[in-house]
Amino acid sequence: MKRLFCSLVLLLIPHIQAATPKPDVLVILTDQWSPRYLSWENPEVKTPNLDRIAKEGMIFDACYTTSPVCMPARISLITGLYPHNGGHSVWGNVSNYAVPTEAAPMFRDIRAAGYTTAQVGKLHWTGGGAWREKFASQAEYQTALGLDHVVDVPGPPDSATDRSAYGQYLKKLGLLDAVAKDLHDRYVKWEFEPRASVVKPEDYHDTFVAGAAVDFIDGQPKEKPLCLVASFHSPHPPLDAPGEFATMYDPEKLTLPANVPDVYLREGHALNHAETREALANYLGKIALVDECVGRLVEALKKRGTWDNTLVLFTADHGEMMGAHGYLTKGRFYEESVRVPLVVRWPGQVKAGRTQARAQMMDVYPTIVEAIGGELSPGRFAVSQLPVATGQKKTVRRVAISEIGTVAPLRVMARDARYKWWAEEEKEFLFDLQEDPLEMNNLADKPEHRETLQHMHDEMLLHLRSTQLNLSAGYKSKVARLREAEGNTKEKKAKE
Repeated sequence: MKRLFCSLVLLLIPHIQAATPKPDVLVILTDQWSPRYLSWENPEVKTPNLDRIAKEGMIFDACYTTSPVCMPARISLITGLYPHNGGHSVWGNVSNYAVPTEAAPMFRDIRAAGYTTAQVGKLHWTGGGAWREKFASQAEYQTALGLDHVVDVPGPPDSATDRSAYGQYLKKLGLLDAVAKDLHDRYVKWEFEPRASVVKPEDYHDTFVAGAAVDFIDGQPKEKPLCLVASFHSPHPPLDAPGEFATMYDPEKLTLPANVPDVYLREGHALNHAETREALANYLGKIALVDECVGRLVEALKKRGTWDNTLVLFTADHGEMMGAHGYLTKGRFYEESVRVPLVVRWPGQVKAGRTQARAQMMDVYPTIVEAIGGELSPGRFAVSQLPVATGQKKTVRRVAISEIGTVAPLRVMARDARYKWWAEEEKEFLFDLQEDPLEMNNLADKPEHRETLQHMHDEMLLHLRSTQLNLSAGYKSKVARLREAEGNTKEKKAKE
């Protein structure tokens, strides 16, 4: 009977697998979104579509970017590597660079599991057309990365000669010159001046990205799963939320955290709390527009009939300081800049809840690969967070790491379950995030915290020793190889 039962199970396995198709995958990738401005951390923020996704998924409250600036963070995502790794080695934005295709296997790993792969919106793995060194066209380069479909929207055009898909769209509408002039003026003068876009919400770049993403979803056969990275430029400055999104938040009703100084100077502009709240209101308007775009993607997947079996991952490349500690924009290791959203939602598989497990934004890549039954390329340092999201493990990382810098000494950060440490130039910072979440009390010079400081030094050293690309891994000496070959020969003869 036992043998009969086992035989029946083996016969039924293909039918069980056929009855549970692989999930569609949707990655919602945003730009410069601080978790301080998520509704589940800040009740003043309204994002109903993301709220519904988060309610059905696992919220990672301790997810960090590998670098608090666009390009290295996005390269980490598709390579599964840290900036200090060979094959990445980008510690800041670069004007003339293309990530090597052999170092970036994310989309190939997903496609190998039977998926159609796509990214629509901002890419930013390259700069200055450096892909031309090895490829005849950008499309050929993107295919080598493992992408079946790409709509590249590098950002709002600040040039009337913009040739991107969005630039061509604006040109057809007769809006390109006006948008280019408006953005050029903003970048030259002050990109944090909150002022409505010269285009209506229906012609804004995030709306264009959402439309292109919906078109991709609508055009895919239902019998083959898809993996779509929908990459939105917002809420990245300039602060140009369009139409009603520019006025939907009343600045006077917004609350600033205690780590925003009464007055601070940025790029020749002295900002007070009233001006910071005005900037924040526009920033939140851009967030609201992205949320509306997310709703369109959800409806498209519902129309496709796969929403109840769609793995959704929502994240950002880095955060935004928004006045905290007297800073704007990103590039810092403070929580507002270096911590990023991460929500994983997959009905019937992922538990709903929140976790303090350390995670990295690049962990999106192996999490997808594990969920879809794929095989992760060797040599990756990104780690699947699926065991945490499904409740099998409490954590899969000792620490989260971030790195940035354009001149020596390069800056590094480590965060464990309670403390965050970082070093920049000749100064060190140590914060107790449990007691001091706004990072207002630097403990690095306090004698009573010397052991904690040493502990964080040790954690960083262990991490660096554990995350080096090692081409000698698995090497067998010549003697060992000869003995192994001899043993195989003897075993083969004995069988004969």
